[in-house]
Amino acid sequence: MSAPPLPPTLAGQIDVLMIDNFDSFTWNLYQQISLLGANVTVIRNDAIQPESFPQLKINSLIISPGPGHPQTDSGISKAAIDYFKGKVPILGVCMGLECLVDLHGGEIGYAGEIMHGKVSNIRHDNRGCFKGIPQGIKSIRYHSLSASHATLPPDLAITSISDSGVIMGVRHRKYTLEAVQYHPESILSEGGDDLIRNFLSLRGGLWEENPHSDVLDSILPPFPVEALSKEIASDASIAVKAPTILEKIYAQRKKDVALAQSTPGTTFADLETLYHLNVAPPLISFLHRIKQTESDSPALFAEIKRASPSKGPISLSTSPAAQALTYALAGAQTISVLTEPQWFKGSLQDMLHARLSVAHLPNRPAILRKEFILSRYQVLEARIWGADTILLIVSMLPEALLRDLYKYSLELGMEPLVEVNNAREMELALALPAKVIGVNNRNLHDFKVDMGTTSRLSDMIKGKDAILCALSGISSPEDIQRYSSDNVKAVLIGESLMRAEDPASFIRHLLSLPPHPDSSPLWQKARPLVKICGIRSKDEALAVAQAGADMLGLMFVKRSRNNIDMETAKEISAAIRTLRYSNASASPPPEVGNSPWFSAHASRLSVSGSRPLLVGVFQDAPLAEILHAVSYAQLDLVQLHGSEPIDLPHHIPVPVIRVFHVGKGSGADGITRAGVHQFVLLDSLRDDGSKLSGGSGETVDWNFARSVVDAGEIVRTAHSYSLPTQPAPSTNNGEQKEDAAVAATAVKAVSPKLPLPIILAGGLNPTNVAEAIKTVRPWAVDVASGVETEDRKGKDLNKVLAFVQAAKGTTVWAV
Repeated sequence: MSAPPLPPTLAGQIDVLMIDNFDSFTWNLYQQISLLGANVTVIRNDAIQPESFPQLKINSLIISPGPGHPQTDSGISKAAIDYFKGKVPILGVCMGLECLVDLHGGEIGYAGEIMHGKVSNIRHDNRGCFKGIPQGIKSIRYHSLSASHATLPPDLAITSISDSGVIMGVRHRKYTLEAVQYHPESILSEGGDDLIRNFLSLRGGLWEENPHSDVLDSILPPFPVEALSKEIASDASIAVKAPTILEKIYAQRKKDVALAQSTPGTTFADLETLYHLNVAPPLISFLHRIKQTESDSPALFAEIKRASPSKGPISLSTSPAAQALTYALAGAQTISVLTEPQWFKGSLQDMLHARLSVAHLPNRPAILRKEFILSRYQVLEARIWGADTILLIVSMLPEALLRDLYKYSLELGMEPLVEVNNAREMELALALPAKVIGVNNRNLHDFKVDMGTTSRLSDMIKGKDAILCALSGISSPEDIQRYSSDNVKAVLIGESLMRAEDPASFIRHLLSLPPHPDSSPLWQKARPLVKICGIRSKDEALAVAQAGADMLGLMFVKRSRNNIDMETAKEISAAIRTLRYSNASASPPPEVGNSPWFSAHASRLSVSGSRPLLVGVFQDAPLAEILHAVSYAQLDLVQLHGSEPIDLPHHIPVPVIRVFHVGKGSGADGITRAGVHQFVLLDSLRDDGSKLSGGSGETVDWNFARSVVDAGEIVRTAHSYSLPTQPAPSTNNGEQKEDAAVAATAVKAVSPKLPLPIILAGGLNPTNVAEAIKTVRPWAVDVASGVETEDRKGKDLNKVLAFVQAAKGTTVWAV
């Protein structure tokens, strides 16, 4: 049966249609709306049938106040809400709110107080119809019924509340559907005109069509608990509906992003320019890195978190760079860095420093920006500052925005970690389709931890092309074992790691891994390498190689007596390469592992069977000259023995040894700088005012050199070394005397098993090299004049052989 035609008054285009629930207040509301410039058409709640709704052409709908209960006295009001939601903006007043809640499955019951013509102060969320309205406004109330906190449907959010805890406003999370319990049309209600004006500014049926309303920028339900009286705030049944910290964080981050985007130099366009200029550090695959785990253990997301809203300060003095490197060397697949400044005490600088500290590991962890991401700006910002992945929190993002941010992150090369807390959010994450889904065991609305959350949702991901991660509250091996049985492939651990005295040992304990085997670098397990410098001919090179030298130094310094020309260098190179080829092994060397920069390079060279290597020695030579020598003479390494710019090795196609000139106030500043030169060499400073070293025959202060080795590759503080003021005195046989005044004073590094591999030079000879190695414990030793003939015109092969045997016969590490 077709619906009867509409009466003529309803046949045309209607601006505002108001359904009157037989209440005199309807006409006060009518007058208020009309005075604000809208054309209002009023019908009683029994004037037409729901079947006629499709014939109506309206811009917006208002459900008026009225007596009674929405289930018995609201006529077509609920049917109208149901039909027009998602199509046009809808506002309910008093009975209109009760209709909205009842329609969506909530309970309407006794409010606990009878309010007829009484005034209450209300607080609200400052969004939607409440946007721009002052807090604590007075409102006039005429009702004894209200919506129940306990049964409020999940699709609805509380927008305002009285000082006695009664719900004064609700809003649909998706549709432009809002309602208030009090009477905004009353002369005693403050801000009433502003509320109606905000409603009249809405267009369409979805909040995403009305970004000016700020509704989708809230963490729903966003009403702050501190807005309530102390009595109400202490009521858990109400407080659970009112997330406090999260609302503040989101609101603050929104302001922070807006400020950054409007600041010259950090606008979105500025970030795009940086991105296209390739300023952003290189990425690694987050997804691939997660799958690289030891045995059957889940991947570890180790978190850097100075504080949290739920626990307060955790470790405020932590260095993100040192902590990140500690995590990386302990085997973490991902390092999560909190970048929110106010409540978590983090920053983008923290993330950048963490990224830089692990950048030079052979297999570095992925870097996760742990943040409240709400815009494309933050995604691009994360990429520029060094993140490999970002966190997207489903509960705080409208579906359309979630999809947009996920897509944009993929466009920038980052597979996001998508965080969920319930089945509905898991369905959204799978629909993206997210490849890495983290279940947060902490409910972001009340910050309570439920360790069963991950287990309850694990079945939803079975058979899906996605990795399941457990987030928050994990502090014991039992927690991880439980999740492993639920098909969890990764776990995020923050607070317990930040509080651990020995994070590396705690990680192995958590993952139920056996005690780590000897983790000292491979170079420590090998005999010291020997470099013979100042080779002048092919025959000399072959003889020194046969004596057991690991590196041969070819001098390209014109003022050196050992300087050679390019043709001689080429002849030496051809002979040595032929020798190496005849002795080459088909077996690959041992795997070096995830060692720090210098240890990794030293270890690779120590286990390499392709020796001796040819080292071209230069002193403040032009880059073009160095590159020509490398190409023409086929050099294996370059040694920079002058005052070359620190970043010059970036332009040299072979590994670089940088010399540090030690003595008379000069030390080892910047000696542990990773990512530029691959090896470091300590040589004694010449006494000629040149600020250079080499050729003096003087020894380096061995105690100082030992302090450099012991301080390690990873040094936390300045003034780590005992700085010599003059070369240490030598005995007749060249051995240094002990000097308590210059004993090593190395600071504690991240790990005592990560000494700095150095090449020790300066005044070494066959009689003192063994003692030097025992004292300093270097990775390699370098000699030139100490093995020359008496006339200094070539190498004394007997001295060379004695030097090599003394060096390689000395055991200083656990070999």
